[in-house]
Amino acid sequence: MQNSKAKMDEFKSKFMDLLHKQTNRQMKIPAMGFSDYFIQTVTADTSPSQEPDTTDGDNAAAGESQSNAQKSDQEILEGIDECYYSPDSNPQLYELKKVLNDGIDNELIEVTIAQLRTQQKVLTKQVLQNILEQRNACSTEFAAINETQKRLEESLWTCQKARSYLNFARTNLTTTSLEILASYRKREVLKEVLDTLVAIKTLRTTDVEVQKLLADHNYSAAIGLLLQCKSSAEAYMQFNCVQSLSKKLQETMLLMEFQLDTVLNEMVLSFDARKYAKLQEAYKLANKSLMAMDQLHINYISAIHSSVNAVLRGYSDPGQDDQAKPLYEQLCEQLAVEKLLPCLISLCKTFWTILASYYQVVMWHNNYKLYGHDEEDSPDIYIQQKLKKGQSRVWNDILTKVCLFLQSARLKALKYEQFIQLLSVVQRLKKVGLEFCGEQSDKLIETMQHQSEEFFRTYHISCVEEICLFLDNESWTPVDSFSHILQLPEFRTVRHTLRRHKSPTTALLPSSNNSPISNNNCDELVSVHSQDGGSSIYGSYGYFLRFSEKSSPFDGGLDAAMLEEDILSGIVDEASCYFSEESDDEQKSLQSKEFDDASNQLLVNNTALNVLRCIGRYLQMCKLLHCISPKIVSCMLELIDFYVYAVHEIFGKDALVATDNLYTRNLELRLQTVETNVLPQIKLWPLNFSSLANNELVNPDTLYGLSQRIVAVEAGRSMVQQFQILQHYLNHLLPVSERPILSTYLEYSDYMLDLAKPVYTCVTSRVIDLSAILSQMAKVKWDVNHVIHQHSSYSDVLNRNIQSFAMCLEEIAKEVPVPCKHVWNSMAHVATHLLVEGFSNVKKCSAGGRALMQLDFANFMSFLELISNQKYPQHRSYVDVFIKTYYFAPEQFEQWIEQQRQSDEYSAKQLTSLIQCICINDKRTRHRLLQLLDGGSVNGLIMSSTPTSTPQKNNTGSVSGSNLSSVI
Repeated sequence: MQNSKAKMDEFKSKFMDLLHKQTNRQMKIPAMGFSDYFIQTVTADTSPSQEPDTTDGDNAAAGESQSNAQKSDQEILEGIDECYYSPDSNPQLYELKKVLNDGIDNELIEVTIAQLRTQQKVLTKQVLQNILEQRNACSTEFAAINETQKRLEESLWTCQKARSYLNFARTNLTTTSLEILASYRKREVLKEVLDTLVAIKTLRTTDVEVQKLLADHNYSAAIGLLLQCKSSAEAYMQFNCVQSLSKKLQETMLLMEFQLDTVLNEMVLSFDARKYAKLQEAYKLANKSLMAMDQLHINYISAIHSSVNAVLRGYSDPGQDDQAKPLYEQLCEQLAVEKLLPCLISLCKTFWTILASYYQVVMWHNNYKLYGHDEEDSPDIYIQQKLKKGQSRVWNDILTKVCLFLQSARLKALKYEQFIQLLSVVQRLKKVGLEFCGEQSDKLIETMQHQSEEFFRTYHISCVEEICLFLDNESWTPVDSFSHILQLPEFRTVRHTLRRHKSPTTALLPSSNNSPISNNNCDELVSVHSQDGGSSIYGSYGYFLRFSEKSSPFDGGLDAAMLEEDILSGIVDEASCYFSEESDDEQKSLQSKEFDDASNQLLVNNTALNVLRCIGRYLQMCKLLHCISPKIVSCMLELIDFYVYAVHEIFGKDALVATDNLYTRNLELRLQTVETNVLPQIKLWPLNFSSLANNELVNPDTLYGLSQRIVAVEAGRSMVQQFQILQHYLNHLLPVSERPILSTYLEYSDYMLDLAKPVYTCVTSRVIDLSAILSQMAKVKWDVNHVIHQHSSYSDVLNRNIQSFAMCLEEIAKEVPVPCKHVWNSMAHVATHLLVEGFSNVKKCSAGGRALMQLDFANFMSFLELISNQKYPQHRSYVDVFIKTYYFAPEQFEQWIEQQRQSDEYSAKQLTSLIQCICINDKRTRHRLLQLLDGGSVNGLIMSSTPTSTPQKNNTGSVSGSNLSSVI
């Protein structure tokens, strides 16, 4: 109750404060329905006994009221003295003192009373107005006060009840409460002990759990478990058992790291992306990602060195001492020749496994970030840089091993097919390296260049000796059904290439440097291989996208598709225009469409075909070894020249007349080149052709082996013709600086025709009875004084020899195609030079004799042109000019002698005899002309003697060597 009273007092004080605040705010309070009448009535009721005693007081009051009415309520309120607002003041005493201060003044009292009444009325109105305004707030506050009072009563009851319960508990439950608290504390202690025991038990079973996780390759979980147990053990280090367990966990951690390193080492030869991801996660948890990357590179380098030794030991001699540990170079030197290629392929497969694994590691780290941020000091950045540098190091180590293998092994002992396959394997390896780390493998190219030069030098000699064997067993008969070089299997892989390089405009494009392949050439655009996916789109992808560790570019054998790239050139040069093989029908269709001469059967023999096959093998090597292509092309030309030299040695040195005037300068140079450069290297030379020389070449029934000679010469012509097809492609393979050499060689288009002259002369010089003709011509009387209309008898003998020769040619033409133009040209050459020789032997000759000479020559030439169906203007002019010199004026004759001195058309003997015959009566002129001729006799000599390079053979005894040497 006391509290309730206190609350009411507090409320009253707040209410008074509210009134004071409203007054202080000087708020204007409206009338709110009150009137002066109401105020007066209230005033009258509250003070009924106060009536005016005097009329003056009423007047004063009336005047005061009138003055107050003129003031506003706000001004009245503001006019109330401050003492009325102070709770400690006494307003009654204050007013009394103010009125009675100067004595009793009734008028002042009345005025003061009226003023106070007015102030009271206004104040009352203002308070009432404020009450009305604060009525809702007051009601709310009273409700809150009532609610508070109610709650206070409830609280009081609750406290009283709790105190009663506490009194009861204090008296009845003290002992029980202490027992409960003690039990609770004991339970908490036991729980803590139990948790400790469980943690220790978990630590004891960690090793088993770790081994299970490692067996499942969940390395990150194993690392996490160990780290968690290690962290947990730190909280229980006060126990001795936990200390020992902590040491055991540390040992387990070391063993697990060793096992992780073992699994990481397995990634080198067998990469598993899932297993590798778990490994990296485990190393990341162990904070050893960088150390793991360093260890991984060490594993790759170690795998390279260990694997090559293992492969080489697998191919080494089984009887070798196992305790001895030879060096890598020694193992390479001890390999048998037949094991070199399989061993290299095995090495390349092993290297591929290592490179493919490393490539997948690089791709994994490119696709996944261990730490997920790209700051400069991020471990991922270090790993990327480490892997990039490691690519070059791994490839250089592999390159070193391969180069040592190629340098130490006896590659020169390989067969051609094996060496070509070895080149293709190395080419694949070079392309793998280019794709792996972008390096051109210059060291490998240099090594292969040296080895290729050594091998090719040996192989070229063996090819020349092989040609010697063919020559020694050659029957000199034509081979049937040969029409084009693409029929040979050695050229099958280049038929598309030859088709594209048939046009000179595409083959001779200018190049900006001396590189073998022009960047604008079509051959650089495509390089398709059957093992590389054929012509499919899949074949355009890199090796690392098509193969894995389980398969490699070196699987599936070594077909022709692998033999089409340049091992020693840049990557641009590696395109070698290989296309997949087509059926035989497609090949025939291609040949018939692309090459106009493919439908004409060519005359070749076995030796010429073998030379073309050798050239085809050389061409394959030239495609694979661009950098030594000049050497290879030069050896191709040596093969052709050697065949020409052999034909010359067999068929061109048994003429009965001197043939040195038949040799052109180019032909002599090429024959001398073979003697100087090729023959010293051949062990089988000289060959024994005595059987052929003693049988066919001396048999007049076969025209002294004319058919064999034709086959030899025409096979050479066909060979040179087919080689010219390769010119534009060879230009494509050769550096620009080397192309003029080939062009100059092939510009000598009359190569075989020049060789045919001495070869066919060996026959035509035997067909005509030279000694008999010269004897009959010597018996003719040339100094007659009249013109004879009948030709001489030797002309008829000469014509009969020609007729007999023509009949024999018809028989030979049934066996082999006869090059009539060249054979008859040789006959015309021998006959006309025979006539000139006979005419030059005349000591005295008259005008009638010169007419007889012209008659005999005209008779012979008409018969020769008729029977051969050809014209010989050059040979006709040769004889006509010699005969007509008798009709020259002295000055003209001297000028002609001067011209002949500078040329080699007539021999010095013939010119000397001519001068003596014409100037027989003019000794001074004869002596002067002979001196003029002697001054240039060395240069004008035609038939003085046979050079040492072409010794003559005299197989008949009827004509002396001196007479025969002066016939032509």
